[in-house]
Amino acid sequence: MRVVGERVARLDRGRVGHRAILAAIPLALAGRFDADAAGDLAATFQLSVGDTRSRVPASFALVIAGGTLTVTRGSPPDPGAVAVSGAEDLIRLASGAASWPQLLSSGRFSLSGDPFLALRFAALFRLPAGAGPTHAPAQVGPPGRLSGP
Repeated sequence: MRVVGERVARLDRGRVGHRAILAAIPLALAGRFDADAAGDLAATFQLSVGDTRSRVPASFALVIAGGTLTVTRGSPPDPGAVAVSGAEDLIRLASGAASWPQLLSSGRFSLSGDPFLALRFAALFRLPAGAGPTHAPAQVGPPGRLSGP
């Protein structure tokens, strides 16, 4: 699936491919939406999808209410949280070729707004937290600790 995801991600490099990806986003989001993770959440997200040729990203309003998702094209008036990514990286996320923490740490995916709501985005759309190994499995070492700057 990851190899296919990488191939599809490359379609974003052409104008027609990018339009096709944008047209597929509402259906893809509906397919990834986890109603159980949403529970009784009532919230609005904005998903902004950039492309390599344009400075103006395409925006989608993602309204979650009553365990359902409604996706419309355009920016919502007052989103609780905003997710921003390029179309290629959204495909990588959906295919498991990349994880949201990888993209977040590299600056290719960002979340802003209400931090408690923004951090729910990944679970609501079942985004992979870790991409599987592409070659040999990683070595397991002694437990480490997290540290910050």
